[in-house]
Amino acid sequence: MNDTEQLIKDALGQLAERTPHPGPTLNALRRKRKRQRNNIFLIATAGMAAVVVLIFAGVIASDRYAPPNANDAAAALTPGGTGSLKYQPHWLPDGFAEALRAAHDGSTARVWVPADASPEAPHADGPRIQLASGQSYEGGTSQWQDTTVRGLKARVQVNGGTAVVEWKAQDTLFVQVQDVGDPRETAMRVADSVRADSDTNFQAPFTWKGKSADEFSGSSPSDWRAKATVAEIEVGVTSRTPNYSGAPTTPVTARGKQGVVVDGRVVAVQEGSLWITAISYGATKPVDELVAAVNAVEIASNFDTGWIRKK
Repeated sequence: MNDTEQLIKDALGQLAERTPHPGPTLNALRRKRKRQRNNIFLIATAGMAAVVVLIFAGVIASDRYAPPNANDAAAALTPGGTGSLKYQPHWLPDGFAEALRAAHDGSTARVWVPADASPEAPHADGPRIQLASGQSYEGGTSQWQDTTVRGLKARVQVNGGTAVVEWKAQDTLFVQVQDVGDPRETAMRVADSVRADSDTNFQAPFTWKGKSADEFSGSSPSDWRAKATVAEIEVGVTSRTPNYSGAPTTPVTARGKQGVVVDGRVVAVQEGSLWITAISYGATKPVDELVAAVNAVEIASNFDTGWIRKK
C-alpha cells in the first residue's frame, strides 16, 4: 500500500456514519410529485400558463400570501442548479438555525435545528423544525384536527413530541416540529409566520448526468454535504474529510486520480478541497458503475454556503 492510498484509507470514515440513507425528506418530496405531475408540468411551461393553472386550481385563495412572480412560482430546479425555495418562516424559537435545503421536481423542504447541533441533526431524532412546500404530509398515526393558519383552512396532528400543521396557500405546505417545547403551539406559531419568499434559492453544488443535487446540508459554511440519488446510487460531494477506518478498502482510479473502494459499495476520491463519493444502496452495484457515477459529477463554479447554520 503506497503513502497516498494509506492517507486516503486513514482519512475515510465519518462520512459513512454521517450519511443516512436518503429517507423521509426525499421520499416525501417524490410522493407528491407522482400525484401532481400534470399540474407541475403545466405550471413549468410558461409564466401565463402558470397563472392560469394556479387560478383554476383555486390556489390564489387569499391575498394574505403574495405569490412569487410567475417564473419563481414555477421554479423547478434548473440544470444550472438553482430554484426558488418559495417560502420563509418569520418566527422560529430562539437558537435555531437553518441546516438543510432540498428541492425535487417542484417540491421543497427546509430544516432548522439548534445552531450547535451535530451535522446529523437534520435527519436525526432531536429538536428540529421543517417547512415543506408542494407536498402533503404523509406520516403520523393521530387523527387530524381542523384549525386555521392566517385565515386559511388548515389541519393539525400531534404524535408525542411531534406536531404537524398542513394548509394550502399558493402551494400545499406543512410545518413539522419535533421535540421543541409545546410542539403544537410551536408548530402553529411557525406556520402563522410563513410568508412567500421568491428571493431565497436552492443552489446545488453539483450536477450529475444533468440532475442537480437535491439535498444540501451542513453544520457550518465550511462543513457541508450535498447529494443526489438515482437508481439506488447516491452521489455526494462534501467538504468533510471522510473516514472509513476499519473497513476493507482497495485502490481505484476515478476522475483521473487515485481513489478508494470501501467495503465494495463506496467509491471515494478527493478533488481539491472536496471529496466526491458514490454509494450503492440496495443491491450492490458494480464498482465500474460507481466509478462512472463519480466521473459524471460536475462541480458548480459558484454556490452559496453562507446560509448554513445562519440564525
